[in-house]
Amino acid sequence: MKKILLSLLSFSALTVSAQLTQSNHAFVAGDTYSTVPCNTVGISPGAGGAGATWNYSVTPSTTVTTNYAASTSTNTAYNPANIFVTAGSNNSSYYLASSTELKYFGGDMVINTFNLNFIYSSPAYYAVYPMSLNTTTTVATSGSVTATAPLAGSGTFSGSCTVLADGTGTLVLPSKTFTDIIRVKTNQDIVATISSITATVNTEVYDYYSPSASKAPILTINTSTINSIMGSSTQTFVTAISNYSVVGVNENQKSTIELSVYPNPSSTVVNFETQSQEAYSILAFDVTGRMISNAKFELGKAQLNLDNIAKGVYIYQVVNKQNETLKTGKFNVSK
Repeated sequence: MKKILLSLLSFSALTVSAQLTQSNHAFVAGDTYSTVPCNTVGISPGAGGAGATWNYSVTPSTTVTTNYAASTSTNTAYNPANIFVTAGSNNSSYYLASSTELKYFGGDMVINTFNLNFIYSSPAYYAVYPMSLNTTTTVATSGSVTATAPLAGSGTFSGSCTVLADGTGTLVLPSKTFTDIIRVKTNQDIVATISSITATVNTEVYDYYSPSASKAPILTINTSTINSIMGSSTQTFVTAISNYSVVGVNENQKSTIELSVYPNPSSTVVNFETQSQEAYSILAFDVTGRMISNAKFELGKAQLNLDNIAKGVYIYQVVNKQNETLKTGKFNVSK
């Protein structure tokens, strides 16, 4: 999640606006938002502090969109997490949200060719409410980790997480300026042992939040590094809210494609129809992020058979031939 701020008329007004609370920051079931990747060349976090101005010449992708949906967590592996946020397979996070803090209990991390899944027994803190300029906390973390090739296997990890609201001010993007920004810097250091191989993982994330505009960050700058005997790999990626539009509390963003889903709920089949020629296949996931079914579009139509799918809420994802997400939503199975 990311947020940013523009100078207001007075310092007192600024400090009141630049504050994160559970109501304007933590996701609840039913919240959705979309992000797009941006260029990384020439993009650096820059200085923090009060009254800062962050001016970024980002170029958002016009073809790739990632759609996120929040639901109530029922995955006992991540207890006591109560919120599950996902954009499909290999892109899920589990949180425990309360009026005083937002704790992270794990999820997926992809660093170049390394695919990792963490389950925290001692969670990371992503926010301490109310969170304003210079609010900070550091906690020790630990848990289990699973990795796929090239670093395949499972093991344990320990480390630390520091979250700091390091700046307030104005975020200037090419076509829009946000004036109530609070920037949150999150640093995680992890030492993991996977199949007798020790690996260190460091993530440094700058999230620019606009409390009046969106629970999701307006902009995120994320740098991740993994080191092991197999070598070192670092990646930096920048993402922005899709089209610089914002997601208010419990509001949905405009879909990237028009899609009809019916009947919903259903006990037999669910049909998907679109006029988009980009739609290639429909993927269905349970609330843990596990794919449970898929089907290809033919002449703009696809159908999922529900015979072997239990009653409950499921997440669908429409992707193109490049496996890029075009739309995400939910359907209900009633039996």
